[in-house]
Amino acid sequence: MKAESTEMSYIEGQIKENIERLKKIQSIKSEIFPDRVLASKERLRFYYLNEVELDKIKIDQRIVVREKDQSLLDKLKPQIESEGLIEPLTVQDMGNNQFLLIAGQHRYHVLKELGLDKAPAKIYLDLTLDEQLTLGYMSNEARKDPPAGRKYGALHEIYNEIKNKIKKELGREPSEAEVINEMYMTKIPRVAKFKIREIIIGMITDRLIHDSTGLVGKYKFISVRQVPKSKILGLINQYHQKNTPLEFPLLTSQNAFYGLFHLVRPSAITHDDEQAGKNFRHLEFQNVLTFFDLLITKHIQSWMESPEPEIDAAMNVCKRHIFETLCKLVAHRLRDKGFDILTKDGLKAPLYTKEKIPWNSIFDDLSPFFTPAFLNHPNIAKERSLDMLWNRAEYYVLVKPGKMPPF
Repeated sequence: MKAESTEMSYIEGQIKENIERLKKIQSIKSEIFPDRVLASKERLRFYYLNEVELDKIKIDQRIVVREKDQSLLDKLKPQIESEGLIEPLTVQDMGNNQFLLIAGQHRYHVLKELGLDKAPAKIYLDLTLDEQLTLGYMSNEARKDPPAGRKYGALHEIYNEIKNKIKKELGREPSEAEVINEMYMTKIPRVAKFKIREIIIGMITDRLIHDSTGLVGKYKFISVRQVPKSKILGLINQYHQKNTPLEFPLLTSQNAFYGLFHLVRPSAITHDDEQAGKNFRHLEFQNVLTFFDLLITKHIQSWMESPEPEIDAAMNVCKRHIFETLCKLVAHRLRDKGFDILTKDGLKAPLYTKEKIPWNSIFDDLSPFFTPAFLNHPNIAKERSLDMLWNRAEYYVLVKPGKMPPF
């Protein structure tokens, strides 16, 4: 009992010190509370309750998890109008009367539509990125299933934040395996559900979406969810009529994930790998960027910019099973050219290499795959069996290239 009392007095002392520190950066004067559940685990997180001006709240889509959904707004508006706001917004106090929305973006938008200037909020202080993401994910809105592709969002930012933290502790660059192990230890809900291969491929997918050097970001090529054909046609019409920047959000991040599994190394790089000079992850990502850049410039872009767009071929190549088959074809052509493909332990992959990838040759070899006649054929476009699709693609593209097989 005495030990427990000493432990609790230590925690209470830490709480008191933190509250005094946080009062100095608090935007709205109000009593600050510790999260008592976490305090019992010697983790400290603090919040206060007050009204916040809606115009002072900033929304970062990476934090709030879900995209703005008009159907949910239409459902929430009459509920809030008749019953009021049952659950306050969750925000972080960024100082100087500025706030970051952590959870409740649909409630926020409804309140704005109703003409309100302020809303009650639970206001956190001094959160790290992984704490922001944890709170957002665990909120009432985020607990509802987000779009399947959305679940990979912000993984690389969580990874980089934890990597920097470990680097300070170790005094050296931590290995990929060390960082991912720590990601599991932090018990971030988004991470806890993933296997190591899903974290690695998810991070690559996430980086592709936000990378400013590749064409994926320029053309918004990878999207959270499947975009309807009508919307894509609208984007093309705007491009032709108003010369607006062309976007083609054709590939979902989930479909990109399934395809990349055939091309990238799904096992974490250990400290021993680092010491042996076998960390080619940065080269692998450049190879992935080049693959997407060539897919876009050699095929997608010309299909979309044409006066009579080949929209069906562009959409079909981005379907899950067809895109995964394409990535598998790329992997097999690289294997035939002497590159390693995935092993059972996941330590090798065709794009995880310091060797130069013969990309132009690969795309030339696979040119029959990219004919609209092939991609739009019902036995390709509508096939849902990956094995069947692979057999047909292998025959048409590799065995009898240029000749449509008798489906």
